Amino acid sequence: MDNESGYGSIFLAPFQHFVDPSHRMSILYLASSLVVALGVYLVMKARKGEADTVPILRWLFPADVLGHRSTRADVFFYFINKVLLAAIYGSILVTSPLASSAMTSGLEAVFGPAGEGFQPHIGFSILTTVAIVLVLDFALWFLHYVFHKVPVLWDYHKVHHSAEVMTPITAARMHPVEEVLDSLVAGVVVGSAYAVMKYVLGPATDVITLFDINIILAIFYFSAFHLRHSHVWLRFPYWLQHILVCPAQHQIHHSVDRKHWDKNMGFIFAFWDWAAGTLYAPKGKEEITYGLGTEEDGGKWHSVRALYLLPFQQTIQRLRSRKAPDPDANTTQEPAE
Repeated sequence: MDNESGYGSIFLAPFQHFVDPSHRMSILYLASSLVVALGVYLVMKARKGEADTVPILRWLFPADVLGHRSTRADVFFYFINKVLLAAIYGSILVTSPLASSAMTSGLEAVFGPAGEGFQPHIGFSILTTVAIVLVLDFALWFLHYVFHKVPVLWDYHKVHHSAEVMTPITAARMHPVEEVLDSLVAGVVVGSAYAVMKYVLGPATDVITLFDINIILAIFYFSAFHLRHSHVWLRFPYWLQHILVCPAQHQIHHSVDRKHWDKNMGFIFAFWDWAAGTLYAPKGKEEITYGLGTEEDGGKWHSVRALYLLPFQQTIQRLRSRKAPDPDANTTQEPAE
C-alpha cells in the first residue's frame, strides 16, 4: 500500500466505522438502537407517560441534547480521535496474535507439544465462543475498575465521564491513552486465552462469528447497545440486571450522584460487578444528571483541546504534588509512645 492510499484510509476511518458491521459504531447497531428507542416511546405513550405529550421526533432527538456543547465536543473529538487512532492502530492490532504466539510457545516449553486435540464440533465452537467473550468482558470490566480506582488513570478516564449529555457518539469519548491501554491489555488477554484453548482443543477451537466478530458481541451490539449513551431509559428486570448490563445501568454509571459513583462498570455482563460489590440495579426510573459531579462540571471539558490536554496537565500536577514537601508537616515530631 502506497503512502497516498495509506493516508487516505486513515482520514476515512471515522466514516468507514459507520458502514463497517464489525465496528460498534456501524449504522446497523445505531439503527437497531433507534428501533428499540421507538418501542420505548410507544410503551411510554401507551402508559400516558412523558412521551404522551412530546412529539416522537422531539423525544428521540431532543434539541437541548443535540445542541449541547458536550455533544459538539463529542462529534469533533470523535473524528479527530479516530483519525489519530487509525494512524497508530496498526501496531495495536498485532497484540493479540503476538500474545497468542508467545503463550503457545510457553505452553509447549512447559508441557511439551500440543496433542492432536479434538475434531471440530458445534459444542466446542459454542464453548470457545462463550469462553472468549467471558475473558474479553472480564478484562474490560477489570480495566474499567482500575481506571476508576487508580488516580493517575482516572485523569484519562475522566474524559469519558465529563460528558454532560449523552448520545451514541459519547461511547467514543475516550482519551487515546485509555483506548490504547484497553486495546493492548484486551489483546494480550484474549490472545493468551485463545492460545490456551487452541493448545487443549486443537482443530476444534473455532469462534462462531457474525460480520467477522464474535457472534455474542454482535448480538450485544444489536441489542440496544447505543441506548446506554442516551437519554432513553431502558431497564431490564431486576433479576436480569445481575446478569446483563442494561442501558439504564450504564446511565447510572455516568450519574453525578455520589451513590452511583464507581457502580456498574461491566460491559456486557453484570455479574462481575455483582461479585465485586459494585453493582447498582435500579428497581424503577431514576432521574439522572450526567457529568463528573465535581466543580469541573459546567463546560471545562467541552473542547477538543481540553479533552486531549487536561488529563496530561492533571497527571503532571498530581505527580508534582506528591514530590512537593508538605509545608504543614512537622518533620521533627517524635513517634507516639
